[in-house]
Amino acid sequence: MEKHRQLTGIIKKAGIYYVALCLELNVSSQGESIEEARRMLQEACEEYLSHMVEEKLENEIRTVPLEVLREFLVEDVEHVRPSRDWIYSENISFEVEACV
Repeated sequence: MEKHRQLTGIIKKAGIYYVALCLELNVSSQGESIEEARRMLQEACEEYLSHMVEEKLENEIRTVPLEVLREFLVEDVEHVRPSRDWIYSENISFEVEACV
């Protein structure tokens, strides 16, 4: 049976890549564009959830620890050059399918 889960991600620019982090699963990915980072994160989350279900490890799924989130948000901060039209991170919401 396929089950849809609503997940939250944060995307930030880190060097030449966009890095994405799923808050509910502590899964990350990256891409050369925001769209690619989002797609890669969604695929990584689907694979992670499928693996956890297949191995009967659903109870082991944890959200992002505060220390990891803090590091994600402030890492590469020296590269930040704010301007009115500059966005440091982008919040995303997406659904994944996992067999349950």
